[in-house]
Amino acid sequence: MIHRAAPFVIALVAAIVGPAAVPMAAAQAAVPVAPVIELLSSAAADERAIGLERVRYGLRGEATTARLANLLPGLGAAAQRELVLALGARGDRAALPAVRTLLESTKDATLKNACLTALGMLGGPAEVPVLVGALASPEPERTGARQSLLLLDPPGSDAAILAAAAAAAPDLRSQLWTILTERNAWGRLSEALPQVVAAIGDGNAAVRKAALAAVAQAGAAAEVPGIVKALLAAPEGQDRNEVERTLVNVCTRGRDPARSAAAFFGLFTAATDADREALVAPLGRIGGPQARGVVDGLIDATDPARRRSGIEAIVRWPDAGVADRLLALTESAADAAERDRLLNGLIRIAPQPVNGLNDEKKLELLQKTIGLCRADKDRARVLERAHAIRTIASFRFVVPYLDQPALAEAAARSVVELAHHRQLRDAHKDEFIKALDRVPAVTQDAELRERAEAYKQGRTWKRQ
Repeated sequence: MIHRAAPFVIALVAAIVGPAAVPMAAAQAAVPVAPVIELLSSAAADERAIGLERVRYGLRGEATTARLANLLPGLGAAAQRELVLALGARGDRAALPAVRTLLESTKDATLKNACLTALGMLGGPAEVPVLVGALASPEPERTGARQSLLLLDPPGSDAAILAAAAAAAPDLRSQLWTILTERNAWGRLSEALPQVVAAIGDGNAAVRKAALAAVAQAGAAAEVPGIVKALLAAPEGQDRNEVERTLVNVCTRGRDPARSAAAFFGLFTAATDADREALVAPLGRIGGPQARGVVDGLIDATDPARRRSGIEAIVRWPDAGVADRLLALTESAADAAERDRLLNGLIRIAPQPVNGLNDEKKLELLQKTIGLCRADKDRARVLERAHAIRTIASFRFVVPYLDQPALAEAAARSVVELAHHRQLRDAHKDEFIKALDRVPAVTQDAELRERAEAYKQGRTWKRQ
């Protein structure tokens, strides 16, 4: 039975065979097999292209597929390659035995790659062992095998790939887990997530990375305890940061973020003081009313270490719900290092696109933040963040800083970024042209100058 021929498959075939194999029309009426066979045997490329077109779309039935597949042994390598890919695009599993036989018998790398590609178009779970084995082959077979593993139909193929990963050496296991992530398969394989979570602490870096990506894709409340355990066991530095990012992702953007965040908060509450110190940073990044109460309590504590933990949490908050608290703390901070951390937090959250504030409130917060800056480097960071607020008010806030040499570069960057948005630029054309005219005088950045000139002329700019 013909089971599929997705547009992605056709694009893949076209990339491998060339433009001659691209479909010329919609599916055609049934045509006799003998003339097609004659076309496929032709020495003329254009005649073969017509025959291949009819293999893909013009002929019908499994018996016809088998007859066409039986031509493969009698063709030259180039014609075999063309026909294999056409049979793959045809989508009829009746071609599978002939394709697998050819794969096993040929030593031509390009033809092997075509066979592996066709297996992805035609195959299912039974083809997984062959494709997994080909991942150890040289190029181009390795790439063909990987593409086909991505293409195989779920759900049975997901389980077959997972089973192959379980029996594989670490480097291959990491590749197969990554393929499952790219197949968006982990939601269909939730029963396997406990073993994947356990691998977050694996000694192999590639396995750890693949496990984290899998858990980030499909993790939910049930996985949170395992992620927290891995976080507490991870050494400080990059390894712990990667686990923390995964935990935050699961609790803020995962399959059930509210339940996952509640599970994490329960673990945080029950943790020892030493473990809480490691968990307070992700607590701040996850946020929420319960976390806010804990963080406020830490900040108000008389113990300096607890206060530092609270500050580290609040400056990582995911939205501007803590803006007033950050403003007040920054204004009253006596310690220079603490004040810098708080100011950094303000600069980060003020213009964020998802923080519960409308554009007017975002700009108001940004204006208050620049008023708290004591150094030009911090003011410049505020100005560079302003372009995230895509309004004429934000543009007008930035433009006067073109007159201040220490801040003109940052202001010019935001002016140009705002000008990138044609609707905003066209609605206030004269103002934008005047500001863009000034950009070349305040920046040595060639790209910024080029963009300013393009936007002045009403052209779209694209990075070369």
